[in-house]
Order: sequence, then C-alpha cells, then structure tokens
Amino acid sequence: MFAARKLLGLVGVLLMTAALTLAPGPAGAEEVTFTSDGTRLNGTVFAPPGTGHRRPGLVLVSVSGWLPREELHKMVAPFVEAGVVTFVYEKRTAGYSATQRSYSQLADDALAAVRLLRARPDVDPDRVGLWGISEGGWVAPLVAARSPEVGFVVLLAASGVQPARQTAWHLDNLLRHDGVSGPLALNGVRLAEGLGQFPEAAFDPAPALTRVRQPVFAVWGADDHTVPPAESMAVVRNALEQGGNHDYTMRVVSSATHPLARGTTWIVPEFYDLVTAWLKSPKAAGRSDAPPSQERTSLPVEPHTWYESAWAQGGALLLMAVLFSAYLGAGLVGRRRRRRAAAARGPERDPGMRRTARLLAVCGLLAPLGLVCYVVALLLTQSTGAVGGVVVPYLALRGVVLLAVAAMAFVAAAWWRARRHITRAERVRLGLLLGGGAVLLPWAAYWGLLFG
Repeated sequence: MFAARKLLGLVGVLLMTAALTLAPGPAGAEEVTFTSDGTRLNGTVFAPPGTGHRRPGLVLVSVSGWLPREELHKMVAPFVEAGVVTFVYEKRTAGYSATQRSYSQLADDALAAVRLLRARPDVDPDRVGLWGISEGGWVAPLVAARSPEVGFVVLLAASGVQPARQTAWHLDNLLRHDGVSGPLALNGVRLAEGLGQFPEAAFDPAPALTRVRQPVFAVWGADDHTVPPAESMAVVRNALEQGGNHDYTMRVVSSATHPLARGTTWIVPEFYDLVTAWLKSPKAAGRSDAPPSQERTSLPVEPHTWYESAWAQGGALLLMAVLFSAYLGAGLVGRRRRRRAAAARGPERDPGMRRTARLLAVCGLLAPLGLVCYVVALLLTQSTGAVGGVVVPYLALRGVVLLAVAAMAFVAAAWWRARRHITRAERVRLGLLLGGGAVLLPWAAYWGLLFG
C-alpha cells in the first residue's frame, strides 16, 4: 500500500510538472530560437494584440549572470502592454561564466536578436532598439556602434567606469554599510584581475559610446550603490558629445537603488512611463537631469606600486605558506628527538613557548587561506557574509591576524631570552617561523587586517 501511494504521488508530481511545462505562456508569447557565433540561443517574443500596424521593437540585454526566464518576462510586461514588441532571450552558457566572458561576443548575440526582431512582419524594422540593464549597459552600446540596424538605445543603471573599478566600488559600499572600512574590496578586485580571474576587468565603455549615432535614453537611480551614478552619467554624456551625438536623454529617479529598485519593486513604474513616452519620438530633443550626489568616487584598480601587483601578493602568500608549513613539518620530524633530549634542554623546553610557536604557525597559515576564501566568496556572491549586521568572516580574519601578532611577539621575546641555550636546529626552525611572521605583518597591514 505504501509503495502504491508513493507511485501515485510520483505520477501526480510528474503530471503537474508536465502541465506547468506545457502550459501556454502569456498572451502573445512566442518561443523562438536563433543562432549566434555557432551557438543556439532560446528566447521569447512578446507581441501586443495586432492592430494592423507595425510596432516598435525592443531587445532586452540583461544583467550579469543568468536570471530565470520568468523574471525576464516580468521585466518586459509593461512595455508589451504599452504596445512594444519585446524580445527576451536567454544568455549564452558557452563562453560565459564568472571567470570567462566576452562583451564583444555578447554584442554579437544581441545583434542577432535585433535581426530576428526586425524580420517580423508585426515590427517596424526602423524602430527596433536595445534595452541594456547594468552589464547590458556595457554591451548595448557595442551593438549600436557596430550596426545601424539598431534604431535606438535604452540604458538602465549602466556603468561608465570599467567593470573592475565598478565592482570594487560596489563591494566597498557593501562592506562600509556593514561597518567595515579599508582596502579589502579594492585589493581583492585588484588581485583577481591580476591573476586573470576577472573577465573584461579593464573594459572601457567610452570608445563604443563615442561611435553611437542612435538616440540614447539613459536612466540611473539616485541611490544606486552598485554603479557609481554621477560618474557614469558624466562618462556617457561626455562620450556621446565627443562623438557628435547630441540626441540623448538622461534621467535620475529619486530614492531608487540598483538597477532601479525601490522597496520590493525591482524596476520602478516611472522608468516604463519615461521610456514609453520617449519611444513615441526618440529623435526629439531630450533633457538631462542633474547628476545625483555620490558619496565616494570610485578608485582605479590598477596597482600603483610593486607590492600591489598580483605577483607580489601571490609571492607573499606562497612564502608564508612555505615558511609556516616548514616550521610545523620540521617540528613533526624532530619531535621524537626532542623528547629524548628534553632532560638536557634549557629554556627551549618551555611548553608555553612551543605551544605559542605552533599557534603562530597555524594562525599564519589560516589568515592568508581565510582571506583568499573570503575574497573569492565576496566576488562571487556580492555579499559580505554579515550576520545581524556584523561581518563575521572579516572579524574572524582580524582576530586570527591579531592572535598571530601577539604570538609572534611572545615567541620573539622568549627566543631572545633563551638564545644561548637553543640548539642550531631550533634556531633554524624559529627563524623560519619568525620569517613567516615578518611577511605576515606587512601583508596583513596591506589588506587592512591590522588597523581599521
């Protein structure tokens, strides 16, 4: 009986899943496929009820990462209701990941989507444009600069600074919000870029913007802490002006964060009203709002000194790992010999000194390893890991470093007092240990783990 119930339950789940999968989408939704750079991509075209007239078309170039298709559908619904044929396509997986992506390749995908929409009989091919959100704001101008098939460009929360610089500014805002100030975000992004693990880190959006000849409508949230809004407005405006394109409109929405959120609403209704009104006459003279106040200016990520480079930081990590591991390894090898000679030993027999030395070695290994893990998690999750407003991982790292500093001071003082009684082998071991500590101190200061 129990097995029969399980079987019936499984059948019910399968039937429900099939029903949800095969259920028709929203009215006017049409599933399509197209090919770009040899990759097959899926998408959905949302068309308003036909009126016998060709409608404007809009291609969504979405944010970084992959959003569920349902979320993308919600984002375009107001445009469809306003009579705009809207195309949403799923971002590629081949060649796109946290450590690999090409904005030029993404631009090829968006251009292929534009051509699909232009070929539809219910779309006016001269009024097909791009809507780039966040990361899409770097991609959309590339497409427009590349092809006159793009009729206009809408930018939402587009960054005018390089991806690495924008990410460092964003992460620094997150950390400051949770009470952590210092160079952790900037240094972490710099290290990731230097190690080649930050794709398109130095991409400069300005050159593409200078080649855009189409009308541009750009919007930012006044309280955006992900993209520097005032700086981005200045870059976009200056680049368009430099290229001779004066047909642009720039708006700022008050009390809106990224991409244009307010409360639980991800994109505020004002955005759709503004763009819909503009689409009725995109070539009309636009207006530009005053830039919002921006508490901090973003900082360049490029290293200014030799010790900020990836090879110097990587070398410091490797050196600490070798020195602290060598101390622990030599201690394990010589433990039996030290036990036999314990009766003849002087101050080096002090168990407190030996335990403190081991503590220093363990903390010296844990601090760099923990920092690397935390920086990777910070970059991937865009979250500080705060619990109840307290950034627990950062505080734990600082605690380990401060414990190592205290242990190093104790070991150095004990070694000096017992220097005449310590064997040559023990001097070598302690030299390795304190050598690792000598590297740990400036390294921890550079990462803001000693002060702040």
